[in-house]
Amino acid sequence: MDPSITLWQFLLHLLDDQSQKHLISWTSGDGEFKLLDAEEVARLWGLRKNKTNMNYDKLSRALRYYYDK
Repeated sequence: MDPSITLWQFLLHLLDDQSQKHLISWTSGDGEFKLLDAEEVARLWGLRKNKTNMNYDKLSRALRYYYDK
């Protein structure tokens, strides 16, 4: 796994992976998505970035960087 991946690339990868539909899904065609299991997505992001203390609070702060982009 590539540890230099950005958060948006990681989320896009999850969205494209049919086996992860229980974690994250598109809500519309305009780039909006919904985290169905936010804590698990955060845990997976932490594993990818080698940050074992990652949780949804920290992930959500990182997501705010992408608002309105």
